[in-house]
Amino acid sequence: MRITTGYFLLFALAFGLVLTLFSVRDQLDVAKELFTWADQQTTERPLASYQPITVAYQDERVELYDGLRRNDLTSNALPAKVEKTFVAIEDRRFYQHDGYDITGILRAFTENQSGDSKGQGGSTITQQLARMTYLSTEKTYTRKIKEILISISLEQKYSKKELLTAYVNQAYFANNIYGIELAATSYLGKPAKDLNWAEVSYLAAIPNNPSLYDPLRFPKNTAKRQQRILKELRNIREIPKKTSVKPVQVAFKKPVIRYPDYIDASVAEAIRQTAALKNVSPIEAKQYLHQHGAVIQTYLDPVEQARAKQSIQSLPTPIEGAYVGIDGKSRGVTALVGNKSTLPGQLNRAVQSYRQPGSTLKPLLVYGPYLEKTKKTLTSRLDGSPVCFDGYCPQNSSNRILGEVTIADAIAYSYNTPALRAFAVSFNEGLKAIRPFRFSQWTDEDNSYNSALGGLKYGVSPLELTNAYTTFVNDGLYSPSSMIRTITTDEGTLYRHTLEADRIWSKRTNQLLRKGLTNVMTYGTGRQGYDTRPAYIGGKTGTTNDNKDMWFVGIKDQHVGGIWLGADIPRAFPTEANTTLQVKTWAAILP
Repeated sequence: MRITTGYFLLFALAFGLVLTLFSVRDQLDVAKELFTWADQQTTERPLASYQPITVAYQDERVELYDGLRRNDLTSNALPAKVEKTFVAIEDRRFYQHDGYDITGILRAFTENQSGDSKGQGGSTITQQLARMTYLSTEKTYTRKIKEILISISLEQKYSKKELLTAYVNQAYFANNIYGIELAATSYLGKPAKDLNWAEVSYLAAIPNNPSLYDPLRFPKNTAKRQQRILKELRNIREIPKKTSVKPVQVAFKKPVIRYPDYIDASVAEAIRQTAALKNVSPIEAKQYLHQHGAVIQTYLDPVEQARAKQSIQSLPTPIEGAYVGIDGKSRGVTALVGNKSTLPGQLNRAVQSYRQPGSTLKPLLVYGPYLEKTKKTLTSRLDGSPVCFDGYCPQNSSNRILGEVTIADAIAYSYNTPALRAFAVSFNEGLKAIRPFRFSQWTDEDNSYNSALGGLKYGVSPLELTNAYTTFVNDGLYSPSSMIRTITTDEGTLYRHTLEADRIWSKRTNQLLRKGLTNVMTYGTGRQGYDTRPAYIGGKTGTTNDNKDMWFVGIKDQHVGGIWLGADIPRAFPTEANTTLQVKTWAAILP
């Protein structure tokens, strides 16, 4: 019996050993895959190659990291005080470990349990860098494992100085400030190399918790943590124990990105173009632009941009606005304003908001195709009496009942009933003419009579509508506009804006439409913006039901400017619409 039991136990142990070996083998395979994954991450996105995207206009250049300004230090220029301070407070064993520190993790756990935190967490500087660069901030075991694996890979590829420099360049210092260099110039008005111990320790206090240690909102919190850092520096004898420290005087100099509306939109366009050209996702496209030091040369005109911004900011409080300026010859977007804010990353209504365009759509969808098909002139007459098509029965402004009117007057006064009758004649031609403009939110439901007066399901953006109006300054030819002249990288020219040639209608039709748009300015709904100086002036107003949206697209010589005014949650603006505020605002931008 004992022999049988012995054999059984021996067999069980052998079987268990085999299972263990298989389990270990599987785990080793998984571990190998994880290490390979980590190595792939750090290879595909090297720290040293994550360069700024440069946006250029005229003689100006602005360098951006993920849409925010950052002034990076090189590892050779990392100040000794900055190096010693961050190592002392963030990772005392930075120069001893290989990316992760078991001792530090245990110490952080003990301090957290005792409630006697010295301000040190369990993550090494390398782990924090891995998290900032490659991972999210979710607190899971999986992310922690990935963080350690990437840290090990980073330690194998970079020197300690390079890793620490990358960390202080990416650290967040509150108030949209990234990196020690920009923090030094923004808060203290001097470069990082000129900081004293008190100033370095003050700035080093912020990244631990940028909300809690924001020096503008909670300066007392920042000062308290600064004192803990100074104490730590004295304990490790980086500074003498009797060193006197003067209070730090913060004189905040807000880091400014000039023309943030245009800069944001041009970078977004560059990402879209790159994604299409490289056949990659937008995230991969942005990474590519950073890795290859992209330079985006734009059409931005700072003078027009500044006037447009000031005009939008001067609008009455409940009204928001957007403006787009385009040079009709080059089809370059010269100005683009999408909000009143001076900060980057805000809602950009010029490219991100889609609203019903009202009567500004009539020349494109109705009168161009109608004149092209019928060969009529502006003196030809249309029936303006009440009309219904497919249950759609629009009225004219102020419920005005019309008889026959000339096409010239129908355009100038923006009458609705004759426009609907004209659209009924050239319905199919109108829908065909509108396609080349590539209105991104156009749906099958918009292939209806409602669209004759701009009653679209979702609408168009100010950029899309202004873009379409460049047809009128190019003899009926349309070519998409662009904010970007070229995108160049260390590999050469990636993108160059070139002109296409879609004929929308004939030169004859275009000349008639141009005359019709001039009538709008001389005696019609746009007369508040009339100017005798340009060789050519024309435009078209548009409002939607209850005056919730106010549009105007105007032309001076070769320049096209489009403007939208309204509220994000639609509301009526009858007084402003009746006084054509949108036309007056446009005239102030293009004096």
